[in-house]
Amino acid sequence: MIAIRWLRAAALLLVLSAFCSNPPAASPQGPPQNAPPSTSQESPAAKLGPEDIAMGKQLFAANCASCHGFDGSGQLGPNLHGVTQRRGDAGVFGVVRNGTGGMPPVSSINDMRVWQVVAYVRTLGEMGPTEAAKGDPANGKRVYGANGCALCHTIEVQGGGVGPQLTAIGRSRAPKYLHDFLLDPGKNPPPDMTLPERAANKGYLLVHVVTRDGKDMTGIRVNEDTYTLVLKDVSGKFYSFDKAKLKTIENQPGKTVMPSYGHLSASDLDDLVAYLASLKGAQ
Repeated sequence: MIAIRWLRAAALLLVLSAFCSNPPAASPQGPPQNAPPSTSQESPAAKLGPEDIAMGKQLFAANCASCHGFDGSGQLGPNLHGVTQRRGDAGVFGVVRNGTGGMPPVSSINDMRVWQVVAYVRTLGEMGPTEAAKGDPANGKRVYGANGCALCHTIEVQGGGVGPQLTAIGRSRAPKYLHDFLLDPGKNPPPDMTLPERAANKGYLLVHVVTRDGKDMTGIRVNEDTYTLVLKDVSGKFYSFDKAKLKTIENQPGKTVMPSYGHLSASDLDDLVAYLASLKGAQ
C-alpha cells in the first residue's frame, strides 16, 4: 500500500513539473484597450488592402455610424478623425473589442473584421479645425422661439417630442450641418437608432399607409418589424398597424414634417445656427 501511494505521488509530481515547464498556450485575444500606439509594421490593419478597407467601411456603417456618424465626424459618439494617430491601431482595436466608458464592446464581428474596421478608420485622417458658428446665439434663441421650434423639439425639459431632442445638439452637429439641415431637413435625416440594423435605417422617415378598409395615414416611423409598424403623427399620438391588414405601405424618403427655414433672412438663419451650436448640454 505504501509503495502504491509513493508511486501515485511521484506520478503527480511529474505531471505538475511538465505543466509548469510547458504551460498551455493562451487563447488568442485582441490587444488590451489601452495598448500603446503600434507602428505600422506591427499593425495588422496597416497590411490590409483596398478590399479589406472597403469591407471595413461597410462594417463601420452597420456597427458604428449610428453613434459616430457615417463619415466618422461624430454624433452621439466622438469624432474619430485622427483617432488611430492618437491611440494607435491596437488601442482602437481594443476599444472596439472591449468597449470603453458608455460604449459597449462590439462582439458581433470577429477579430479580422475589427481589424478591417480599424483599417477604414485609419483612412479618416486627422480632425480638421473646429468650425465656429458666425451668428448671434442670443438672437438665434429669439428666432427659435418665434418660429415654433419648441412645438416639436425639446431643450432640457421644455418643448415637444415629435422631433429630436436638442439639449446637446451643438456637441454632435457642426454648424454647416445645422445650416444645411434647416434649409432641407428631409435630405439627410439622422439615423434611427431604435430599428434593427439601425445604421441602415433613416430616422424620422415618413410612411404613408392605407388599410384594407380604405383608411389612410401618414406618420413618422417609430418602430417596425416583420409583423407590425408603429407610426407617430405630428401631435405625438402613436398608431400601431398589423402589416397583414394594410393594403399599401409607402415609404416617403426626402419628405419630413419639419418645414424648411429657407424663408429666414441670411442673418436670422446664421443666428439660429449659432444658437443651436451653442447647446452643449451638461458639461
